[in-house]
Amino acid sequence: MPEATPPLSVVLVETPAVSRTRPRALVADDHPVMLSALARLARSECDVIGTARDGEALLREVRELQPDLVILDIFMPEMDGFAAGRRIRDEFPQTRLIFVTLQPDQGLLAEAIRIGASALVAKASAGSLLAAAIRKTMADKARNQ
Repeated sequence: MPEATPPLSVVLVETPAVSRTRPRALVADDHPVMLSALARLARSECDVIGTARDGEALLREVRELQPDLVILDIFMPEMDGFAAGRRIRDEFPQTRLIFVTLQPDQGLLAEAIRIGASALVAKASAGSLLAAAIRKTMADKARNQ
């Protein structure tokens, strides 16, 4: 007679949680529809913790929330994106910048690089390129820490 098999028992093993911290981002654009679209696109790669519609409001949000990443339009009222970006880099050098613009050109790219931007993305290409720019920016930041 075959030996009886012991009853199955289930053992629950607690596995350590995977620690994947998503970057915290602020998004700034003076056009409400574009601001909403950029924030929605950014959410695929990061936690959007705030938005702003001008450079002054953006600086207040950065000072209060201290994000890992700021995605900002170049041409905004009160303070343009380049001026805001310079101040962010001066006060929070660990914060990464991704500029977006309607009409990218070599002059805008050169200025974005001078400020220390990680990327310049054309608004028309944001749907296909913003997530990749965020991933590369945050990977570069992790490597350089």
